[in-house]
Amino acid sequence: MFKVATWNVNSVRARLEHLKRWLKKQNPDVVCLQETKTLDKDFPYLEIESLGYHVAHAGGPGRNGVAIVAKEPPKDIQIGFPALEDKEAKERLIAATVKGVRIHSVYVPNGGRDEEAFLYKLEFLFRLREYLEAHFSPKDLLLLDGDFNIAPEPQDVWDPELLEGQVCFHPREKEALRLLLSWGLYDVYRLKHPCESGAYTWWDYQFGAFKANRGMRLDHIFISLPLVSSLREAYIDREPRGWKRPSDHTPLWAVFEL
Repeated sequence: MFKVATWNVNSVRARLEHLKRWLKKQNPDVVCLQETKTLDKDFPYLEIESLGYHVAHAGGPGRNGVAIVAKEPPKDIQIGFPALEDKEAKERLIAATVKGVRIHSVYVPNGGRDEEAFLYKLEFLFRLREYLEAHFSPKDLLLLDGDFNIAPEPQDVWDPELLEGQVCFHPREKEALRLLLSWGLYDVYRLKHPCESGAYTWWDYQFGAFKANRGMRLDHIFISLPLVSSLREAYIDREPRGWKRPSDHTPLWAVFEL
């Protein structure tokens, strides 16, 4: 089995003990991290490597940062969009090959700061689509894992009427995500749980949102068609969200039989 997860850790240094505890217990082959919030030189490589993992990290001075943590050394590492000088994207997209699968850790902008930030979010999604078209075929073994900051459907949010039109559940965001997926990507969670509601990967820290399960499914693993027949499981691991001082996100899993 090939076990892949994605997790927005909301600071890898603040959540290091959580990450180590989770890696020891769950033993993934690959985990894609987002919001590491650290420079490359400050990433806790030794602590993660001591557990038998290899790390490819793309960080910076901001609140972004993405990583691929894998049992096998990640190959052909790429950071950001090729041939595009977008400094922020270099902290939001990292790709590497593991076991012959091209894996991406993606942190899509939240887009909620102002109109300019919202438009950059849409632009980032369009660039992802252009990147796929330019460098891959839907017949390739490919995963896009990460925090996309978009809940695609009404069943992916706790109150679709209240949240409609707000950031992370805005029609323009959902349409941009549909355009990305139309390249030839499939949502692993919906492949295994097509009609389920109340399954979320993010909960606000305030207002007892986690306890009341007022959340959103913002984190996704998208796969190309050749991986669909290999998918055996997809599930959300809620346990780390209940730990002391947790990330506001929790891990999402996909298990393949390659």
